[in-house]
Amino acid sequence: MKRFLCVALALLLLLLTGCMVAPDQTSSDTAGYSYRPPVQSVPASTAAPVQSLPVESELPTEETETSETDSLTGVEMLLPEGLVATPGSPWVTVTVAFPKVTLTGPESERTCSLVLTLDGETVAEWPTLLLSAGQEKEVELEFSFDRWQEDYVALFRATLSCGGSSLVRETEISVDNYPEEVYLAMSEDSFPYSIDVVRNQNVVIVYGRDGEDDYTIPVRVCVCSTGTATPVGNYSLGSKKEWASLYGGVWGQYVCGISGNILFHSVPYYHMSKDSLETEEYNKLGTACSMGCVRLPVVDVKWIYDNCPSGTAIHIYDADELPVERPAFNTIDPDDPRAGWDPTDPDENNPWNENN
Repeated sequence: MKRFLCVALALLLLLLTGCMVAPDQTSSDTAGYSYRPPVQSVPASTAAPVQSLPVESELPTEETETSETDSLTGVEMLLPEGLVATPGSPWVTVTVAFPKVTLTGPESERTCSLVLTLDGETVAEWPTLLLSAGQEKEVELEFSFDRWQEDYVALFRATLSCGGSSLVRETEISVDNYPEEVYLAMSEDSFPYSIDVVRNQNVVIVYGRDGEDDYTIPVRVCVCSTGTATPVGNYSLGSKKEWASLYGGVWGQYVCGISGNILFHSVPYYHMSKDSLETEEYNKLGTACSMGCVRLPVVDVKWIYDNCPSGTAIHIYDADELPVERPAFNTIDPDDPRAGWDPTDPDENNPWNENN
């Protein structure tokens, strides 16, 4: 009995002094608070598999050469260095040169493919680039920069593939643009118009200002051709060039930047010549058929080129209905001897003009 009373007294003493730890608590040294991270169970059927990501060192560099065969042995590919784009000269010409072509085996010619990327985005591709032994070759491409960050550097990469071999070369293009605050400081009076592209309707609407300085008055409505890669969003008109080479080795007139390699331009021409119009592509105006750029008849894209300064607001969106009447559009008879010209081109030599 005495032993039982002693044990009970000892237990009572421990409780009164607070030396027992309650079950399911963790001890802590931080201001009397304890923290236990919650445990979350994920069903095996929904748990995402672990994926291994490539590390930076695995990416191709300027000197990268990978080869399963010797089909590119003896082939040199060079890119220019020291390329710079500025607001005053935003167009950059990149020449991919093959100063030495020594082909192994009995073949004197080999068909390869060349892919050119700018910051990882494919900007040009030659699926059938012919290399001939002992002959030099050059491939030229122009880029327009509409990125307004200060001290921006773009990465240009050329990948030549032939058989099972690949040859990769890289170069940097320094884009020395104005700081953003310079553009923000521009007066709104410099921009008399804003441009809407109703993407799914393939129509461009240019708005002028009303009495309250809002862009609500339609001043020009044009049929256009967009594409699945045409982005939706708000942009500003970038650099301009009267003629520029386009994706696929064709040419465009009155080229104006929208975003990156998305541009306003005419229907493509086979050459830098006004009588080499791609008539079939012209007849597709009003439908989605471009690679992402916004194609327009010459008379309309020239009007934007002449009247809308760089920095003009551009809004690209989809709409169930047009806020204005859709303009009429006339196709070209491909058998007409004048078919190589855009009928809307105001050039005095255009055979479509009544005086010619």
